[in-house]
Order: sequence, then C-alpha cells, then structure tokens
Amino acid sequence: MRVTATWLNTRHEPKNRPAARQDINIDGREGLVVRLFPSGAISFRFRYQRDGKRRWMVLGEFGEGGLSLADAFEQHHQAQRELERGLDPIEERAKRLEAERRAREERTGAGTVASLVEQFVHRKLMAERWDEGRNAWMRDDKNKTRARKRPDAAAALLGYTVRDGGSQKRKRSGEKATLLSVHGKLNARDLSKRQLVTLLDEMVDRGAPVAANRTHALLKQLFDWAAAKDLVPASPMAGIERPGGEESPRERVLSADEVKTLWTALDNPEIEMAIPTRLALKLLLVTAQRRGELTFAKWSHFDLDAKLWTIPVELLKSSHARRSRPEPHVVPLSPLAIELLEQLKGCSGGGPYVLPGRADKKSDRSYSERVLSRAVRENAKELAIEHFTPHDLRRTAASFMTKIGVPRLHVEKVLNHSTGDIAEVYDRHDYLPEKQAALEKWGAHLQALIKESDKAPSPAASHE
Repeated sequence: MRVTATWLNTRHEPKNRPAARQDINIDGREGLVVRLFPSGAISFRFRYQRDGKRRWMVLGEFGEGGLSLADAFEQHHQAQRELERGLDPIEERAKRLEAERRAREERTGAGTVASLVEQFVHRKLMAERWDEGRNAWMRDDKNKTRARKRPDAAAALLGYTVRDGGSQKRKRSGEKATLLSVHGKLNARDLSKRQLVTLLDEMVDRGAPVAANRTHALLKQLFDWAAAKDLVPASPMAGIERPGGEESPRERVLSADEVKTLWTALDNPEIEMAIPTRLALKLLLVTAQRRGELTFAKWSHFDLDAKLWTIPVELLKSSHARRSRPEPHVVPLSPLAIELLEQLKGCSGGGPYVLPGRADKKSDRSYSERVLSRAVRENAKELAIEHFTPHDLRRTAASFMTKIGVPRLHVEKVLNHSTGDIAEVYDRHDYLPEKQAALEKWGAHLQALIKESDKAPSPAASHE
C-alpha cells in the first residue's frame, strides 16, 4: 500500500482507527511495515529473515517526538544494507546505541564546555530531558518548566545548533568565534573569567556590540545555572560588565516618501529578493506586528474569512508570555493585509508556515528570523533609502497611525503594548473594533500613498 505522512496523520483520528491491530506493508519498501493500533498509536517495524527465522525490528513510533515517515525510510534503508553485508540489523543497532551511550558518558564525565552547553540548552532553554530509550533529548509533558521562546536562536549565540528530532550538532559553521568554537573542548571548571572577557571583547571589536550584550546575558544565565547544579564551583561571569555598553533605543521612522520608495522597490522584479520576503516586509508595515510573530506564523493562526490573525502566546514577546494570564494577541486584518496574505498563500506550497523554508515549501520549517533583516541589509542599495530594519517598519506604522488621528491607546492595543497603569488591570475590553478601525484607516492611508507614488510623473516628463 502507498503510505504518506498525511495518511498516517489521519490514522490518529478515532474514526479512522482499526478495530484490531493491523499491519500494512509499505509499497516499494521490502519488509517495512506500519502497525496500527486501536488506541491510535502507530509504529514502524522491519520484518526480515535471519538464519531461517523471521525477525521483527521495531524502528519507532510515528508522531510528535517520534519518527517521521522519512526517518522510517532512512532506518529501513540502513537495515537493508546491513542485511546485504551479512549483518543482523537488530544487533548492529544495539552496538550503535551502546557506543553512543559510552561516548556520552565519556563526554559528560569529562565536564567539557561543550557538554555543559548541551545540557544547558536542552534542560534549561528547551525544558527537555535525556531519553535513554530513544537516545535523544525529548520534551517531557510532566515537566511544567516553560521552554524559552525560540531557544535555537539563543543556543546559536553559544555556537550550538539544534536539529529537528531532538538530535544535536555541537559545532557551528562560519568564521565568527563563539563559546563552543573557541573553548568547547576545555574543561568547564578550567574556564577563566579572562577567557570569557576576551571572547566578548572580540565580538565588540568586530562591530557587534548588541550581539556581545546578548551573549553576555546568555553566558551569565548559563554559568549561574551550572553553578546551581554544582557543575562548576562558581560562575566565571561574576562581575563581568556588559561589553557593548548601554544600548540606545532605535528611533528610525520612515518618511512618507521613503515608504513610497520602499513599496515601489519591493515591487521591482530585478531586486534579488524572494517573493515571500518582499510580501513579508510589506505585511510588517501593514500590520505593525513584530518580525518574529510573522516569521514563525502558521496558516492555522489566520482566519481570512473573519479577517483575523491570532498570534499564540508562544510567539509573543517574552514579557507578554510571562504575564500571570498571558493571552493570544488578535490582529484584525485590513483589506490590504488580506491581499498580501492571499499572495503569500500562493507561494507557501501548501505547507503549514506562512513563510516556509525555501528548500522545501512543504517541510515543517519556517524562515529563519534573520532572513528578513538579511534581505534588507543585502539589498540596501536597490531599496534606495537610508538604512532601516524590519522592526523599524512597526515603528513607522505606529507613528503614521497617530499622525492620521488614531488614538494612541488604540495604537498601543494594535502593538500589544502594556500601558502599565492600574486601569489596564480592570479594563477587560478586547479593543477589537478599535484595532480594526485603526488598521483599516492605516491601510487605506498607505494605499493612498502608494497610488500617489504610481501617479507621480517621471523626471523626464516633468521637464517636458
């Protein structure tokens, strides 16, 4: 039978579960079997002959935290190759797991900086535990610790990259020095304050003071955690000041002429920028939301018929997620926003993300949060306006809304800002009508600016 990931997902539904255990052979994959259970559980198994006896090798369970169909295919292919070499796949897997277990024990016992970072990223940032049976880091549903928002981005500052499925890669490619690339093999107890100061100062010297401050904060958290766990005697970060100094808040707001120039440039097919990226930058300006909230948005967050975008708590700014009663942020969609989203839908390839990874539109991966910033930076000359960042588009939209008469409180609600006064505690109004009016007014004003730009005479015509 031809088995797809979509078909497997539907087997979890009660109406599609078998009345009794059922084995299904997968077409084109000799010996690979999907076993369905009345409970809705699904597992992959490999059936083969060894010394005249039939053997079953359990590859793993299908579903969240388990194997994907592609993973099962890969394991099946490896088992077949081992059979062709006269080896027993079950015995070979046991040997691999034992070797990995020993390597892990040696690594943990050595107490290296690499081991410390791995433990910190998964246990603290991702709220995971090590599963010996699956030989991987797994999220424990019983663990009530909240994972950090976008922990992979934080881990990358240390030089640690988390791959899908809970596996990990401890080296980061690229020339920029990180804690792991410089000190990963060093025993964590031997790491000195001077070495950390040097690492941070080098980041400032290469022109990255903000990144140095972010890394400083993360290193402080890392070594405070390690000291509390008695993995190091004391934090070597104690007393180290922020290397990048105080950061001045950005005040960049695009003018009306710059907005028109930007929009026109994003419509220029000669700019080397992917169509979803162009549309995303426009959408940030139209909706006044944060870059990360759009970068990781899924189509399930949008109701285009109701003209609403519901941003879940896990995508909101950390300060919002830490509220005593965090709530999703509902963004009404103006006609211009709907138009842009319809165009994005045509580019998404049917995948779950509004901005899917370019390599595979149907994969369960979104854009990196840095893609939009990089696109602006790399096309600065073509965009033909003073330097700006994607976040400046949010500030620009907010500034224009107040300029065209939208009450500041309503703008704050669009931005999902906390006003910080006592009235906010008692005021339970959702401000949805006011947000809708504000964004529709801003959308109409923006469209008027764009049309004004379209009607502007060319320089040659103005001299005729």
